[in-house]
Amino acid sequence: MTSLEIPAPDGGPRPITVEVRALTLPGTPRAGMRTAAGEAWPGLLRLCPHCGSGAHGRPRHPDGRLCSLTYAPGLALLATAEDGRAVGIDVEPDDASAPDLPGIGSLADWVRLEAVLKATGEGLRRDPAAVPASLGWAADVPLPGYVARVVLLDAVPRVRLVPAAD
Repeated sequence: MTSLEIPAPDGGPRPITVEVRALTLPGTPRAGMRTAAGEAWPGLLRLCPHCGSGAHGRPRHPDGRLCSLTYAPGLALLATAEDGRAVGIDVEPDDASAPDLPGIGSLADWVRLEAVLKATGEGLRRDPAAVPASLGWAADVPLPGYVARVVLLDAVPRVRLVPAAD
């Protein structure tokens, strides 16, 4: 347990607030949402630990806090834990199909798994079938028309959804 983590009264990990900023632009394709998110949230830094590219890798705020980004048609989400710890978020339209993988029974399972891989910093470099289903704690992000989940590896996420510009 780190000095930032205070156990909950029941002895489990304490809840950590995760701010989820939502940028909605109906009708905008996923690629267009990536561009719009870059304009809405300038200054996010990326550095791939494997190749050194600044075009991909886990994003950070200019102040050093870790964050996570995800895109779907018409929607971009930026998640940041209140204490800056590693966080993962993923979203898919609710009519999307989940891949046929062991342990993935629903679209919500797939979205959670992708969020876990973002929280670990591995992304899809790690075989999704090798990720334990019990890794981390997840919370749903309530967004009509989408399935979205946020994950923390060592705490229970409490979601605070805000518009992109707040």
